Amino acid sequence: MNGVVGFTLYAPNKQSVHLIGDFNDWQHDADPMKQIDDGLWTIDKNLPRGTFAYQFLIDGQLVICDPYARFVEEDPGDRPRKAVVKPKQDPYQWQHDGWPRPRFQDLLIYELHVADFTPQRDFREAVERLGYVSDLGMNAIELMPVFGIHENKGWGYTPTFLFAPNEDYGTPDELRWLIDEAHGKGLAVILDMVLAHTGQKHPFNQMYPYDESPWYGQTPGGGNEYGLPQLDYSKPATRAFVQDVLAYWLKDYHVDGFRFDYVKSIGVTPDGYGVPTLAWAARQVRPDAYVIGEHLPEDPGLMLMANMDGAWHIRFSYALKALLCQREVGGYRWNDFEHCVRALDPATEGYGERPTCMVNYLESHDEERVVWEVKQAGFDDDAARRKSALGATLLFTAVGEPMLYHGQTMGQDTPKNIDHNFIDWEGLGTAGGSGLRDHYKRLAGLRRERDALRSTNIAIDAVMSDQKSAVYHRWNDAGDEVVVVANFSPEDRRLAVPMPRQAKWREFFSGDEAELGGTVEIDVEHWAAKVFLKT
Repeated sequence: MNGVVGFTLYAPNKQSVHLIGDFNDWQHDADPMKQIDDGLWTIDKNLPRGTFAYQFLIDGQLVICDPYARFVEEDPGDRPRKAVVKPKQDPYQWQHDGWPRPRFQDLLIYELHVADFTPQRDFREAVERLGYVSDLGMNAIELMPVFGIHENKGWGYTPTFLFAPNEDYGTPDELRWLIDEAHGKGLAVILDMVLAHTGQKHPFNQMYPYDESPWYGQTPGGGNEYGLPQLDYSKPATRAFVQDVLAYWLKDYHVDGFRFDYVKSIGVTPDGYGVPTLAWAARQVRPDAYVIGEHLPEDPGLMLMANMDGAWHIRFSYALKALLCQREVGGYRWNDFEHCVRALDPATEGYGERPTCMVNYLESHDEERVVWEVKQAGFDDDAARRKSALGATLLFTAVGEPMLYHGQTMGQDTPKNIDHNFIDWEGLGTAGGSGLRDHYKRLAGLRRERDALRSTNIAIDAVMSDQKSAVYHRWNDAGDEVVVVANFSPEDRRLAVPMPRQAKWREFFSGDEAELGGTVEIDVEHWAAKVFLKT
């Protein structure tokens, strides 16, 4: 049985567009397309069931791949890719659409890169590894870019085909299966989306000189520091393209939301387009879509104005790493202890209006590993893992949503590499790796169980700079309370800890219970924390 397939290309001010492909033996004049609107070229083809490669020929000279290709195959050499269409293909049968999605403020995010997360570097094996993430107690995965790129380097942040999964990782249905199985294990799927720029080999960049492009141009966010073609949101074609991209992934792949990369480069036009367009476009399709922005350096005002649910809170990483490495990191200094501790306070950080906007992390694909950085600061492996555990305790008890980077929970200590940096799964078989994993797992469970830790309330009750220690208090309106005592010092400390009220408290790690109130003396080991839960 044949099926009608519609092919379209937006190419204003072109004289002709022809469809070429397997179905017409790649004859240049067999299938001329018709311009039905200002710049929109189209043709319908009646095709049998099967797999067909195709391209567009513009003005009899320029051959490009379909910028809306759902799947691409690679041509030998540097020639344009071929798009692939499969008429009458049976649609993927989703199994877990009814799963209960967590609220944004309840998210526990695990960032992963398919090619580094799995030995086979593909979607199918990523499915097999989902159990590790769900067993940790996390409830969301953030997939680093999974769409097609011209060269498999740089983690996919130079996108070429924003509608097509990376063919090296697997097929469209294998990616759908990964997302479906994640939902089945209680994991939301957040897609890392790059809409500030495209790769140099994107079809848009082949069609016009840069200054005549319907999509590219100078943006209010400033120049692209990577020298890539910038998408200009003042142009209607760009906004339409962005809407189409987001709608496609939400509808056809059932993703739960997006982390938008490098929004600093996008900026905001005088008419209000740009960064605000991202959340607006996603919520036109799915009002409850998660939207997270990466703006470095941070701009809380812009993130709130753009109606983002979350923003990457890199200052949290800088402040905590300064304390863990005992040196300066990102403007935070070991000798300015209070400044570092105040990075836990949403009001100090500019997020007082919406504290849950802070997506906190110690590690991400942009940052070095904690264990590696601590070792580089002169500490041994045991100290580095102990400090990683201390950082994790603060990460899971702070205001905002905690995010982990794959390999972090087993103490991976390889330096940053933007090409390939595979997870050392054998690290789980070591005492250090399994012990650190168990620590993260317990903290994720604590975060899920205690409502106070998912509230927006925090009070930093004591900052003891001379002892490199601090106390903070979390609570909710229903009476749940948590007190965290952190010792960043290389020495064991006896600390004067102000308890918020007289009550019975249980220390989370030891299980010890006691009636405590007022200011009490608490012994805390070096590079460690205690967490007191009101019973």
